[in-house]
Amino acid sequence: MFFIFVKIIKSLTEIKHKHLAEYQFWRFADHLFGNQVPSNRFINQRKRVSSLATANFQEKKVIGILKKVDRVRNISDYDLKKNYISKGIPVVMEGKAKDWECVKKWSPDWLLENYCDDKVSIFNASTQDMTDVNYNVEETTLKDVLNAMKEGDSSKYSRFNRILYDHPELIEGFDWKWLYNMRNTISSGKTFQVFIGGKGTKTSLHAASEHNLFTQVYGNKHWYLYPPENDIILDPPITRTPYFHSMFNPDNPDFKTFPNAKYLETWECELKSGDVLFNPPSWWHHVTNLNNSIGVGFRWFSPSDSFKMSFMQTLLTILSVNPPIWMATKNRTDFARIFKYMNNKK
Repeated sequence: MFFIFVKIIKSLTEIKHKHLAEYQFWRFADHLFGNQVPSNRFINQRKRVSSLATANFQEKKVIGILKKVDRVRNISDYDLKKNYISKGIPVVMEGKAKDWECVKKWSPDWLLENYCDDKVSIFNASTQDMTDVNYNVEETTLKDVLNAMKEGDSSKYSRFNRILYDHPELIEGFDWKWLYNMRNTISSGKTFQVFIGGKGTKTSLHAASEHNLFTQVYGNKHWYLYPPENDIILDPPITRTPYFHSMFNPDNPDFKTFPNAKYLETWECELKSGDVLFNPPSWWHHVTNLNNSIGVGFRWFSPSDSFKMSFMQTLLTILSVNPPIWMATKNRTDFARIFKYMNNKK
């Protein structure tokens, strides 16, 4: 516990943006008290701080930076943990999974032939405005999703698909021992999340406080990633959930609504079949399927790493009430239940 406490204190002293600490204070106040005072009070405070940040960026002549995520081959587990996982830096391991059975075997046609009758829950979670999210859940079948992919219909994107839990033998197609071994010594969760979608389907900008080793099983996927200190620029609305989203769209940036977005530190990569991406805790990411795609995330939560990467996102995650963190943790493998809960609470 002392080690974790030291990590928390250290994170508070490593504020890279001058006004981020004050911004996070008003974000925290809104999370705790926003439903007890006029709703725009804390929003206006965050806008004020954001304007101060704009002046600071202009004074220092800060410009946006585009970085390519490191790409490595045959990296040792020791170097992966030392240079990337422990430091919270994204990295693509090229061809890491090329010999895994899932990469050799899985395809939309193979899924259609073997698992077409599986029940699938579709939830878009598209943002309607700065304070509202659509958590509607549509029940369908994997056959409908795969046929939509063939027809170029992007309305059916199966995210957080439960196929590995409905058919646990499929986990043998992954090097799950290696995935488990990458987890921190003190951590919780061994969660697989499958994403099956056609060309053009995407997940808008979001962040969570878990580590993620993402395997691109089939097709190609494009990622934009942003370090968590960009919270003040991306201005996530307060929803009191353990999942954070931003209305900023990297594919079509709105600099009028997000005037500081021109100063973003943006990381970018493309995953090909057999690649594995390490996506650190609390990093914002916007993901687009460049063609028909199957990807699988493996997530776990490490308190020490999460507090180190983003004290505020981790704190708000623990203090979430929509749903409570205990419910979100209990239903890690069944996101449809979580989304239905949030939809009923609206």
